[in-house]
Amino acid sequence: MHRGISVRHTDAIQLGRHTARLESLYRRCFTEPPWWESAERLAGFRDRLTGHLGRGGFGGLVAERDGRLIGTVYGWPAGPNLGGGNHFDDALAAAVTSTVAARLVEPALVVAQLMVDPRHQQRGIGRELLTRFTDGWPAAWLCTHPEAPAAGMYRRGGWCEETHFHVDECPMVLFTWRAPDQLSPA
Repeated sequence: MHRGISVRHTDAIQLGRHTARLESLYRRCFTEPPWWESAERLAGFRDRLTGHLGRGGFGGLVAERDGRLIGTVYGWPAGPNLGGGNHFDDALAAAVTSTVAARLVEPALVVAQLMVDPRHQQRGIGRELLTRFTDGWPAAWLCTHPEAPAAGMYRRGGWCEETHFHVDECPMVLFTWRAPDQLSPA
C-alpha cells in the first residue's frame, strides 16, 4: 500500500459508526460520470447502507490517509440462493442464466461496494482493497457501470465479465472471479 495510507478490517458495527464519512465518500464517487446519481438516489444511500450492514457475515476494509476515509470495500457471504425482493436483486436474477446464477451463490463472496475517493484513484488502492477483501474466498462477484473506470481494473485483474443488465435505467455489468486454485486447467 502507498505510504501514509493505512488499511484495516471493519465489521458492521464499526462501519456503521462512520455513516456520515461513508455518505460523503459515496457522493464524491457517484456524482461524476458515468454514474451521475440523482439527488434521490444519493439521499437513499443511508437506507441502503443500513440494509447492507444488517447482512449476515458482513465485513470489509477501509483505507485512510491522515485520518480521512479515502476508500472502502465491503460485502458478505452469498447465500444458497440468488437474492430477490429489491430492484437490484430482481434485475440481476432476471439477467443471468442458471449457469451464471450458480456462480453467484455460496461459497461466493458478494462485493457490495468498492469506493475510492476520485482524488486517490489510479494509484492501486481499489485493486489492493479488492485483493485483500477476496483473499481466502474461492469465488466472488460484483456489479458496476460498464463505463466505470473500475470495470477495466476488474478485467485486468482476472474478473470475468458475465452479463449486462439495467437497474432502474442504469446500465450495469456483472463480474465474477474465482481464486487461482479454483480455476480448472485448460
